[in-house]
Formats: sequence, structure tokens, C-alpha cells
Amino acid sequence: MISNNRADYVSADEWLLALKQDELWLSQLQQLQDSTPDDASTLRDRAFEKIGKGETYGFWDSYNHKVEPVVREVWEIAELSLSKLKIQTIGMLTIEWLERQTTKKITNLETDEAKKYWLRLEEAGFVNDKHKLKQETTRKQAMYIAELFAQKLGIKKKWKTFEQLWDIKNLAQEKWDMQETA
Repeated sequence: MISNNRADYVSADEWLLALKQDELWLSQLQQLQDSTPDDASTLRDRAFEKIGKGETYGFWDSYNHKVEPVVREVWEIAELSLSKLKIQTIGMLTIEWLERQTTKKITNLETDEAKKYWLRLEEAGFVNDKHKLKQETTRKQAMYIAELFAQKLGIKKKWKTFEQLWDIKNLAQEKWDMQETA
């Protein structure tokens, strides 16, 4: 079991390594591995509850969902107890795992041609380096991005593909609404 005493660790990196061997994270990882795609939304919601909306979430969002720099940053502040940091870090690791699985499943979006489009979208501020929509990207913009990828890369199930990738629902409704008002 991981210690809740900071003095037992030389650095945040050492603590994070210990956490990744801790029974609590390993049981969470097993649950993730045993889950079905339909479970992903529930697991994601629970993970966000663990992260909370405090300082850790702010760092996590700023670092584009990269766990290591967040743990280092929060470690330096030292105001958060290790037991709370443990729970929040497990939430972040859960989201990271889910995002990695989603990206693996969407291989059409990882071709050399797709990478050019992702880079342009990232430079324009629509997505982050993990192809996730930035908070300021609207649903309508997301719909246009999905349309572009489907057209350029021949993606047949565009709505399902991008709804899974971005964890949004009813993206096709956005297109329908646009056509109705045009």
C-alpha cells in the first residue's frame, strides 16, 4: 500500500511510480480493462468526480490531460494531502487510459494524411495534441471538423467515430439543425 507521508518519497515522480503499483489503481485499471465500450461514459464521469474542480483540475486542463506534470506541480504546492492527491490522480489516470483506448480504436484518424489535418486544427486552436476538442470549440465547429475528416479520409461512420473520440452526443443533430435553419 502506498504511503500517505511525503517524506517517504524523494519526488513526485517516485510517488507516481508507487501509485501505479498500488492496489487501488491496479483494481481501477482491471475494471477499465474489463469494461465494455458502453461503460466508458460512466467510467469517465466517475473519473471526473474523482478529479474534482479544484486546483488539480485546473493544472490537468492546462497541461492537456498529462498526468505527470500535474502531479509534479501539485506536489510542489504541498497543500493537498497525499490521500486526496491519490484519488485525483487515479481519476486523471483513468481519463488518460480511456483517451488512449479511444485513440487506438480510431485508426483512420492516425494516418499521415489525418495527422496533417490534426496539426492544422491544433494550430488553429480547435483541438489539443491528443485530438480532443478544446473547451472553446463549439458543437457546430465540431460537426464541421467531423464532416471534413469524413470527406477527406473516407470515414463512413463519422458521427459515431467523433462522438466517441470527443465524448459528445448527437453530433449529427447539429448538422440537421444547421440544414433546417439554412
